[in-house]
Amino acid sequence: MQPTVIINHHRNTAIIAGTSGRKLLVIKLGKGKLTVTAVTLQEINAQGYTVSDYSPALAAQSYLRHGAGVTEKARKFLEKIATSEFSDRLTFTCSNSDLI
Repeated sequence: MQPTVIINHHRNTAIIAGTSGRKLLVIKLGKGKLTVTAVTLQEINAQGYTVSDYSPALAAQSYLRHGAGVTEKARKFLEKIATSEFSDRLTFTCSNSDLI
């Protein structure tokens, strides 16, 4: 899975950095620092997030300079995203049972 930037109606942004089982690993502000949180696609949708066309590499570079700080786990993901080449498209795959 490639990283992507998501944004909600409050203009809060987050970066989907990977997967863990059936959950997505999302980097977003939590308890004063940027942290990695495992959430389902349904939770992302419920929080009003939609996919943004903003560059994940540019977002990662900005997140690394975040004044409130970044957890070590988030930093590792962000450094990889900031220095990697990914295509411009994110593709979610799911089984038919996910749609029921």
